[in-house]
Amino acid sequence: MKIKNISASHGVLAMLCLMYFITYVDRVNVSTAAVAFKQELGLSNMQVGFVFSAFAYPYLVFQIIGGWFGDRFGARRTLFVCGVVWAAATVLTGFAGGLASMLAARVMLGLGEGATFPAATHAMSRWTPASQRGFAQGITHAFARIGNAITPPIVAWLMVALTWRGSFFVLGAASLLWTIAWALYFRDDPKTHPAITRRELDALPTHADGRARKPSSAPSWPDARNSASPLVSPRP
Repeated sequence: MKIKNISASHGVLAMLCLMYFITYVDRVNVSTAAVAFKQELGLSNMQVGFVFSAFAYPYLVFQIIGGWFGDRFGARRTLFVCGVVWAAATVLTGFAGGLASMLAARVMLGLGEGATFPAATHAMSRWTPASQRGFAQGITHAFARIGNAITPPIVAWLMVALTWRGSFFVLGAASLLWTIAWALYFRDDPKTHPAITRRELDALPTHADGRARKPSSAPSWPDARNSASPLVSPRP
């Protein structure tokens, strides 16, 4: 899959920005939709609070597990699986018929999104020149906050047009589309990407001159016993 008029590394960064945006929309959409599903499902304020918090517990655990998956299986497969999980969870939220099914969907969302961000960082480490890593981290997190900010009006508009259940169906479909696009576009090894250029490849930290770099050894510090210190005069 090729994106015209954009470099491969910028295309990967754009895909990651979109992922951060979508995942944050999918995690905070219940805050707006709660006005409708609370009444329809007959939930108390405490039960709605459980729905809000159910996402966080598996999310916390899978932040760690997701890092291992990303290292073991690569960001392409890991984020594809994660995307399918969180897209399905978003759709299933729209099918919820009570507290139990709503909680199950939110736990599933936490599982999918928890493993996402360590894998995304793994992808950035392979696709971003060392001099641009701060920018890459900054812009992806900015897109996450944009997702946070515009979710209420988006979900409110979808609820008016399609009901609260329909809003989750649309958001889940958007997540699935991103997942398919990611699997088609991304490559774990930049040199296998069909749109990569020699200039881009040489700028990446793991592929100088088109070859995978070996980790550099730790710098050897002078041994105080064998070298003169500027603060201590050498013996005569």
